[in-house]
Amino acid sequence: MQTVNWSDVRERTIALYARRGSRAGAVLPPVLSEAQVRQAEEQFGVVFPDDYRQYLLRVSAGGRVRTLRVDQSGWRWDGDQPSDRANLHVPFPDHDTALAASEDLWLTEPQEGDYASATAYQADHDTWREAADAAEDARTSGAVPLCDDGCGFYTLLMVSGPMRGAMWFDGRATCDRLNPLLNDDGQPATFAEWYLDWLTHEEPLTTPELRRAANDRWHAGTDVPIWLRWFDS
Repeated sequence: MQTVNWSDVRERTIALYARRGSRAGAVLPPVLSEAQVRQAEEQFGVVFPDDYRQYLLRVSAGGRVRTLRVDQSGWRWDGDQPSDRANLHVPFPDHDTALAASEDLWLTEPQEGDYASATAYQADHDTWREAADAAEDARTSGAVPLCDDGCGFYTLLMVSGPMRGAMWFDGRATCDRLNPLLNDDGQPATFAEWYLDWLTHEEPLTTPELRRAANDRWHAGTDVPIWLRWFDS
């Protein structure tokens, strides 16, 4: 695992957000305490990967990622759903096996034409729908939807199972697949690799013109940031 100077990362992150000013979304949340992180971990039944823990403790509770905060109902990430937190302790499954199970279940969807009454069809369809939704939710067990990328896409951090510590992309809104976000060595990126790569790509973009030019390069396949390697195989 790479050695990260988290004090330097915090200084760089603070400088980036200071440059952005006070426009919406540009306020860097404060760090969490060790006690707070442990409370969140105990609630979720997991131990966060060390690099994400260090980010929470030494850089920010949010910023580039959804903010982890506590309210009267307990710990949560901004914008998440209770179902996102319910199965964090359950290991992230083998992707292909879980996808096949979900696809097999979809093949069993009740067809209205096979029923003598609409009531009987609806009852069976409701039962099937619950099972299908549960199978789909199971595909992201052990994963925190750390970033909402819009249009139903999410960046995930694995916190349970063999892939613990890796960053993945939830592309089910388009292709029904979950893909690892790969580092330059072609391996699933860690949180630290993902974040530092984002920071390094983001820091030079000091004008709208530079940002447009960078986006053009990235979408043309040149120097693509880890976070944008959504559909890499």
